[in-house]
Amino acid sequence: MYTNRKDLIKHIEKYAATGQIHDDLFPFYDQHGKWHGAPLLWFHIRTVPHLNIIKSSYLPASRRTLKERQGTMLRTSFIWRGDENVRMNYTRICGSMIVEGNAIIHASCLRNVGGSLISSTNKKVYLPNLRTVGKHFQMIKTFDLKIPRLRQVGGSAKMLGQFPPQLETVGESLGVYWCFTAESKYLRQIGGYLVLTKSESIRFPNLESIGGSLLLTLLVRSIDVPKLRSIGGDFFAPCANYICARALRSIGGKVDTSSAKGFYNSRIQVGGEWKTYPGDLEQWAQNEAARRALKQPKFLL
Repeated sequence: MYTNRKDLIKHIEKYAATGQIHDDLFPFYDQHGKWHGAPLLWFHIRTVPHLNIIKSSYLPASRRTLKERQGTMLRTSFIWRGDENVRMNYTRICGSMIVEGNAIIHASCLRNVGGSLISSTNKKVYLPNLRTVGKHFQMIKTFDLKIPRLRQVGGSAKMLGQFPPQLETVGESLGVYWCFTAESKYLRQIGGYLVLTKSESIRFPNLESIGGSLLLTLLVRSIDVPKLRSIGGDFFAPCANYICARALRSIGGKVDTSSAKGFYNSRIQVGGEWKTYPGDLEQWAQNEAARRALKQPKFLL
């Protein structure tokens, strides 16, 4: 995790005064020791003239890497521009990993990325041991993506093809496009919206909460989320004829489950309009009346 903006500004001011680069600034350099910048500091560096000196600073090679028991940690970010293939042996990158270009990415040792992992390549991306990404994960052009052990993404995650089989939590939104098999027994929490395309069935047996909207295409016919308790935004599944969400009690926005017969439940609090299967409200009222009647005490004459 990065230090807060206030502290980072203090570190840059100290560098301007003394020439000493604080460890917290390392993620904002690249693997060659050059300053590559930080969006959260852009305004301050631009508007305070003496802070611009950080742009011409240089981080010595001796401070960029560190040997650990598992292997070599890159204390900076890894920035790659061009189509030449990327091969690395780092086990951890403290900053971000940004690949701009159409390169094959092969990082079989990489386990953790402290910042974001973003690439625009449409070629093979091989990350067989990647476990966590501290900020955003974006691979939106390649179908040849191997991330079998990815478990946590701190920010948003966007990718093509197969759903990551061991993914557990996403801090912000999750979008998996052209995903024909949307299934994971490990997924528990999504901080933002969830978007899935091309899937006919969805099965997340341990998913508990979605902070934003659940947006599904007209292809979806079956939704199995038995432990899902809350959806922060809209729930859009107009063509799903089977929805299993027994624990669901709160939906923050609008709902469209107009093809799912018997899904309506008055115990679910909804923030907007709910388009239900025709006759579901009336059937629910009749069923509730029957249940109450059965619970009435019987008097013997």
